[in-house]
Amino acid sequence: MLGRILPFSRASLSLILVGLGLAAASSTTGCGGGDTVFNGGSGGTTGSGGTGTGAGAGTTNSTTSSTTGVPCGDVTCAPGAVCLAGECVCPSGLVQCQDGCFDLSADPLHCGDCNQDCKVGQECTSGQCGACPQGTVECQNACADLATDIDNCGQCGQHCGAGTCVSGQCQCAQGQINCGENIGCADLSTSPDNCGECGVHCGAGTCVSGQCQCAQGQVSCGQNIGCANLSNDPNNCGECGAHCGNDNGSTCVSGNCVCAQGLSYCGQNAGCVNLSNDKDHCGDCQNNCDGGQQCVNGNCQG
Repeated sequence: MLGRILPFSRASLSLILVGLGLAAASSTTGCGGGDTVFNGGSGGTTGSGGTGTGAGAGTTNSTTSSTTGVPCGDVTCAPGAVCLAGECVCPSGLVQCQDGCFDLSADPLHCGDCNQDCKVGQECTSGQCGACPQGTVECQNACADLATDIDNCGQCGQHCGAGTCVSGQCQCAQGQINCGENIGCADLSTSPDNCGECGVHCGAGTCVSGQCQCAQGQVSCGQNIGCANLSNDPNNCGECGAHCGNDNGSTCVSGNCVCAQGLSYCGQNAGCVNLSNDKDHCGDCQNNCDGGQQCVNGNCQG
């Protein structure tokens, strides 16, 4: 488990840090709300299990965190943090983010703000994401070379799938066909997502000679679903397309949806819902709240 960074009160923390040559300053510009940055004092850097030198803290007994964190008491510090007097602390110049301590002025995954990441290929300079390198263009998630990028071939979002991108054109290997920009090249004889024709999914099954083959205990639920085990598949429970809402902890047991505690099953389209606060199933599976009404304790209000 990741350690709690800086659980001290500000008064007690200040006394500890002053004694060690560290100073704390909170809510710095561009630090993402309540993020805290720790600035070194004078007289020596924080040592790793010993005495440091240079401009930072003096003699301390701290351990510097790696990218995976270091043990600190009964917890593990977040990446970038140090273990100081049994507590996880961000070193000088780094900012406390939810996932660790980072330099917001230069970290491309935390650039200017804890939650701001640059596109793949961009650098972070002075807290700002730079331009894409020469020869690339800015696409949705990355700086892409449209001449060779199989996910952005010729234009942003043009996928080549199993093929290659040559001079901005998707090139399919022998035995493959081009299934369009969202899929790219595919072998229709073996691709479980394009079996026999583009877009035909085999789901939990396999594609053999262009036909979806379902394993024992599975049935074919059509090209959009493919093979499914109706006895335990929360998206196809008891029949094809009947879902239990597996994102809320509900499961499918022997072809029946078993809802998590506090939830009720409201049919294959709704799945398991909380009747106390679901405005489309308020107090009862068939009761929908009107317009801007909210569902409070099973009653439509507002």
